[in-house]
Amino acid sequence: MTKAERDQARADYVALLQSSDRIKTNFEQEVREVRSQLATERADREEVEAELTEIAQLKKQVKESAAELHREERSMELEKVRWQQELSDARAELTDAKATILEQGDKIRELERGYNFKLNPAESALRVEIGELRSELADLKQKSKIDAASKNFPDFPEAADLLNQLKGRRKKSKADLADVETFLEILDSES
Repeated sequence: MTKAERDQARADYVALLQSSDRIKTNFEQEVREVRSQLATERADREEVEAELTEIAQLKKQVKESAAELHREERSMELEKVRWQQELSDARAELTDAKATILEQGDKIRELERGYNFKLNPAESALRVEIGELRSELADLKQKSKIDAASKNFPDFPEAADLLNQLKGRRKKSKADLADVETFLEILDSES
């Protein structure tokens, strides 16, 4: 190989080295840019992942809040139904009380009319006569007791009292008030 060829080969070699240095520098620059973009993308990705995590937590909180609101709404509905029932019961009681008050008012008015009622003269005379007859009857009863005591007749208790005494002594007795009255009549007639 001649010197010119060698010089040419060397010049080509140097040019090739320079060209490869430029290519290497360009590649290194591109690698740095790609790495920078990659770092930016990673940062963006981490930011997006953080936002997704935050969104997931917010979704969870929203679900929990919605469930709690639903429970509170159901509770309020049940409370509303209970209060409506109590209101209905209270209204029914009030209606009953009003009816009772009106009924009692009517009875009071009837009683007031009865007390203010004036008897006609015939009824007044009958009432006076009934009072006199009751007084006479009480006098006759008193007199008959005195007469019976003076004649030494035994003074028998009332038939109902004798029946109670009999039932007290003999629980299984089949005697009734009519039987005891019959016995007393027999004893009176024999005396």
